[in-house]
Amino acid sequence: MKIVKTQCLALCSALTILCVFGFNRSLLASDFSGGSDTASLAADGSALYKDVSTDQSRLAHRAMRQAYSGNPKHARKTLDALRDLETAKRLPPLSYLLSMAIDVMRYQNGDFEDEDEEKTILKSIEGAAEQGAFLCKQTLEKTPQHPTYLLILGGIRGFQATLKIHSNPSQAMSDGFQALKLLEKAHEQDPRVRDSYLGTGIFNCTAANAPLFVRASLKIIGRSVNVKAGLDGLRISGYQGQYTTIASQLFLIQFLSPYDDEPRREKREIFRSLESTFPKNAFFSFMKSDEALCFYPDSFYSRANRVALAARINGFAMQDFTTRRYAQLARYQYTLLDPNPEKRLMPDSTFELRDYSFYPVFVEALRFRRQTEDTLGAGEKPSAEAMAQMKSWKDSCLALVDEAPMNPTRKRYYRWHVTDALRWPSRRDRSPGDRAEPTTAR
Repeated sequence: MKIVKTQCLALCSALTILCVFGFNRSLLASDFSGGSDTASLAADGSALYKDVSTDQSRLAHRAMRQAYSGNPKHARKTLDALRDLETAKRLPPLSYLLSMAIDVMRYQNGDFEDEDEEKTILKSIEGAAEQGAFLCKQTLEKTPQHPTYLLILGGIRGFQATLKIHSNPSQAMSDGFQALKLLEKAHEQDPRVRDSYLGTGIFNCTAANAPLFVRASLKIIGRSVNVKAGLDGLRISGYQGQYTTIASQLFLIQFLSPYDDEPRREKREIFRSLESTFPKNAFFSFMKSDEALCFYPDSFYSRANRVALAARINGFAMQDFTTRRYAQLARYQYTLLDPNPEKRLMPDSTFELRDYSFYPVFVEALRFRRQTEDTLGAGEKPSAEAMAQMKSWKDSCLALVDEAPMNPTRKRYYRWHVTDALRWPSRRDRSPGDRAEPTTAR
């Protein structure tokens, strides 16, 4: 399956995901402006946004570091402290954008245990959007060109657009374009605000892979789009941004091809960086292993990876349903390396995986494929019986994905992964760099 075709199917409805914000683990040494005359500096020498204080930025990064480390309760307490500081000193409402960054990502990923928790997340998103937008508009009425408030309001509008993609696409499109204009305006006012490239990067990548009528409509209104420009934008925000590095890198993972050597190398570097920076968050380890299993499995099946994955599983945070679920999924992946794991490494078959109910079946299908491949000689093809069995596994997995309570975009994403993983690859499909020693699971 070609990457462009897959991205078109998975992302054509996501044209409005123009500014989903995430936040990096520490301030990077970039060249953002600070106050109107003199740049405010953080402890590490990084310049801050206009009117953002050092204490405010430190709390913001602490909150997101806690969230990305799998500790949302502590992140929420830090956000409360940040909001109190902003209110007392009349600082830009960064806390509301951060709150939406945490909650929207949780909602889109289905990271809630039941309907009550889902309602709580949606209520938090609605409140943050309403109050954050109100505060931004108050300032922008007096100072229309303020880059920090333009950026925050653009982020809030973009988040609101993502929540309407499936229920109200036309309204999502309208909100998304408003968000994009705000981000572009912020960058015009201060070119050093490189976080704005996240929105333009996603716009280019999604629009370039959208159906022809969408691209034609964009051309009519003077919007020229291409994937290269999108990837370049995501790289700027992902590697040089102040407040969007992690989100930008997650989108790079989504848009970079897993089939070509250089993009694949870049993706793997991003996975390694996220995993090493946030070792307690099972989400990043799960994503890294899932990518490998689906597109370059030989890099997964090695003795070294077995030892490393076992060590990571032992260190995962188990703070809430989300972190526990990804830890369980990582344990299922581990059984492909060790079919008889110790109890502490064994998945709990009674755990309710919700959106990922297909994954245990997917793992068993991968096990069947690997074991069958190992019985084949050089150039030998699998038997008709084995091919029929693999098709049965794949059909079962796809049916479970379709039945899962995840949104349509995520369903297309996992349908792509399942379809690509559960096929009979030619030995020529394997890159020499992906070859690894067999594990005992083989």
